Amino acid sequence: MENIETKELKTAFYATFSQGFFATLTFSMFMVNSPILFDLIDMTKTEFSIGFIIFGICNVITNQLTTRFLLPKIGSTNCLIIARLLYAFIPFSIFYFSSYNFFIFVSMLWGISIGIQAPNIFTQVAIIEEKTKKILNPIFKSSFNFGFLFGAGISSLCLGLEIDPVNTTFIVGLFVFISTLTMYFFGLHVKYDVVNKNPRFSIPNYKIIMFASINMCIIAFMGIIIQWSPLWLVTDLSAPIFLVGSIVIFFNLGEIISNMFASKLITKLGEVIVGPCFAMVGSTILVLSIFSQNIIIIFIAITLFGMLISNVMPIVFRQAVKNSQNPIPVTISHVSSIAFVGAIFGPAVVGISAEAFGLTFNMYALGVIMFLIALLMFFIMREDKLVGVEGIEPTPPK
Repeated sequence: MENIETKELKTAFYATFSQGFFATLTFSMFMVNSPILFDLIDMTKTEFSIGFIIFGICNVITNQLTTRFLLPKIGSTNCLIIARLLYAFIPFSIFYFSSYNFFIFVSMLWGISIGIQAPNIFTQVAIIEEKTKKILNPIFKSSFNFGFLFGAGISSLCLGLEIDPVNTTFIVGLFVFISTLTMYFFGLHVKYDVVNKNPRFSIPNYKIIMFASINMCIIAFMGIIIQWSPLWLVTDLSAPIFLVGSIVIFFNLGEIISNMFASKLITKLGEVIVGPCFAMVGSTILVLSIFSQNIIIIFIAITLFGMLISNVMPIVFRQAVKNSQNPIPVTISHVSSIAFVGAIFGPAVVGISAEAFGLTFNMYALGVIMFLIALLMFFIMREDKLVGVEGIEPTPPK
């Protein structure tokens, strides 16, 4: 029979899960509708990328400040509530005002809101994982995928029905705004927070930097898929507008399937196989599929790619916590701050290079670089012998 603490932590995990879902739901809806935004405000790919560079910079700075000052004062759940309130109506406001200057302004606001959310959301998962002794990071990561999946699905359907993005994003934004009540009533209680009593800025050790750099590349790749695949489908592959969100849907569907079985896979095969080895296979499949230039083959390959790389990020977070001497909030802040640099350079580099080489070239590059990153992760984990069930339990908070 479950005790009161177990029930509280279980309910809190669902609330934290919803935070990840709503964050990516709003972002996905914006990205799938982005081809329309290009026409509305007549901007180039490079100008579009500038917004995400600003987003990433604000994200990284806010991430560090939140962990050291905001989290200790108001608690992780209140931080998550503030973040959700901030980003709820951002996609709606971008389409409503249809101004490039306003797009740049809300990119700053969006970066700040995700900078508040990121360290708190991953810290909560690490705390709940440590308290319950369960492997929860891969399941939690699927919250992002569900958000991307639903956002892309809703947007593609509405585009097919010729519904104005202003109306779609307003209705969803209102729902996200009201949903903050669930965090208030069911979010992780402040008594479970791990307080950082030494808010000084610190430099992470070598292992944390390496793990965080891997996650940085993963976030960059996810950003590229979410940001540029809708435009790639329409411009390079000549797909109809109602298929604009298809790659986002299939990629996240593959990730969800894999995340659901991650715990059993890690226990049976070990983190080296489930993480970098699977990712190398997935990258190879993606590159080969692009050669075909066939939409159906690419859809199948992107689903397999999502399935095979999906557990790299949660494994990195788990290993970072395991190998860190710092409190969980500081470790998570280090990893997420470095990781979200990927949100700065990934989509931005593609935006600049797409002007010269095209989006198809960049999709090839994505698969090749992902293979090399997975290979690097393989050698790091083999060197440290981070394989098997003995590497599963995260380090308790210091």
